[in-house]
Amino acid sequence: MTYAPNLSAPVEESRKQLSSMSIRELIGALSATEDRLRHLPLLVPLGGRLVTNPERRLLLRRQRLVIGSLRRRRAALRSFVVAH
Repeated sequence: MTYAPNLSAPVEESRKQLSSMSIRELIGALSATEDRLRHLPLLVPLGGRLVTNPERRLLLRRQRLVIGSLRRRRAALRSFVVAH
């Protein structure tokens, strides 16, 4: 299992990458993230206790980032269509 400190850098880098992705790539990234979330265990053993999987929090953050990018693209496209 990977822990949250090891996963935070790719999530921060993905914020920059999302702005350069096409809508099709964003939809693919959202689909892949949701697939990973579906198959990720909710609880994991840590120090003899069951705790919420730290990777789950990071995947949910990535999901929110991708959805936000898609919404911004939609708003930009709508304003472009209205302007023309």
